[in-house]
Amino acid sequence: MKFFHLIIFFMLLVFNNASFAVRDKISLAADYWCPYNCENDSENPGYLVELVKKALFIYGIEVEYKLMPWHKAIELAETGEVDGVIGISSINGKDLITTSLPLEYSITSSFTRSSSDWMFDGLNSLRGKKVGIIMDYDLGEVVNNYIGMNYIKNFQLFVVEDGVNAVSDSIINIVDGDSDVYIGDRRVVTHYLKKYDLTKYVKDAGEIDNEKLPIYVAFSKKRPEMARYIEFLEKGISSLTATGEVDDLRKKYDMD
Repeated sequence: MKFFHLIIFFMLLVFNNASFAVRDKISLAADYWCPYNCENDSENPGYLVELVKKALFIYGIEVEYKLMPWHKAIELAETGEVDGVIGISSINGKDLITTSLPLEYSITSSFTRSSSDWMFDGLNSLRGKKVGIIMDYDLGEVVNNYIGMNYIKNFQLFVVEDGVNAVSDSIINIVDGDSDVYIGDRRVVTHYLKKYDLTKYVKDAGEIDNEKLPIYVAFSKKRPEMARYIEFLEKGISSLTATGEVDDLRKKYDMD
């Protein structure tokens, strides 16, 4: 009888260890928006990518990070072809769910050629300027409304980019004179200017407004277990905050 019990004990032990070793895997997509999400298959995949990977790893969940145009990432997340997107500010009208609190905040600023005297001074200062924007980017209520009211009747005054490297394309448009102003996240543009040594060609022309945009990781509603993964993500981030790993990541990506 003791021998039988011993066999059962070892069978349960092996089963439990095997269950723990089985790792679930989810896919998250985004365009290149460094320092939040950078190169995939890199030691520096981006602040949000590392944060999410480390938080979910605690619960045995592996994250596959995919680069693609932003509008495609959202489309695939809504249909469930990828499990979520990284770096979204609003899920209004989208079939997605997010954490209860944002993972970071974005400051939206305007950028122009260094040789220009132009500075942002309210929406009226954009009139007559060719404004660079990226398809499906949420730039906050003020700018979104401006684009919505003016794009149809004056579409020639907007330079729309799309693709994995839409931000860098938008910055090059300023340097080449194809657009007068680009509106985007201050950290992201600053990263590009430093990386490609363009700081002498492009300048920050002023913050759009004082409101910071929340940044989330949003998950597809097509997989019912995503609600549980959000809970794991929030708990995992709390653990990483307590151990100081979040602070380390912020320093690594110069987030402060």
